[in-house]
Amino acid sequence: MPNPSVTGKDFFAIDPARCALIVIDMQNAFVAEGAPFETPGARQMLPRLEPLIQRARELRMPIVWTQSDHRPPYGGLMLSKFPVVAKERVLWQGEPSFQMYPGMLQPQEGPFEYRIVKHKFDAFFETDLDAILRFHHVDTVIVTGTATNACCESTARSAFMRDYKVVFPSDANATFDEAMHQATLVNIDLLFGRVMTTDELLSEIGVRTAAAD
Repeated sequence: MPNPSVTGKDFFAIDPARCALIVIDMQNAFVAEGAPFETPGARQMLPRLEPLIQRARELRMPIVWTQSDHRPPYGGLMLSKFPVVAKERVLWQGEPSFQMYPGMLQPQEGPFEYRIVKHKFDAFFETDLDAILRFHHVDTVIVTGTATNACCESTARSAFMRDYKVVFPSDANATFDEAMHQATLVNIDLLFGRVMTTDELLSEIGVRTAAAD
């Protein structure tokens, strides 16, 4: 494997005042037991994701929650690539599968939390995400959620292409199998951002916050 010329902390330091937390598609269709696209790791990571959400709220960091909506006509090729989406109305706005998983922290009303509905893997594609980030003078996005190798990776790549610094917590992303998860972590760290654990991220945010104080 080629080694990038810059890795890890040498790539960029994390300034919490310029960060946004993106929580991708923690919906019933992925997180609930027995769901059509069940991702057990999404439930298992909640004890690591939720402290990160709480810390972001304490820091008044923008939090953007995404929800996938693949109903016609918005689903496009999703409807044929994944027939269950069309046949069982999975991830259609208004259906239970579209709703946020109830066994986790929920989005709050307020000036620093947003919900966006997306129709493709990439959370930037034809959404208000970029406008929200620029309004808050964000230069770094923390990408979390499900699925690691689909919506999370697609969003991380798209953020990098827009010159956002990307933080990708290894244990606050989940997908359908471990090999897929690990492949994305290698790819993100090599080409698109910084991969770290939530503990490492919370520690770095805490250190920089203390220094700023």
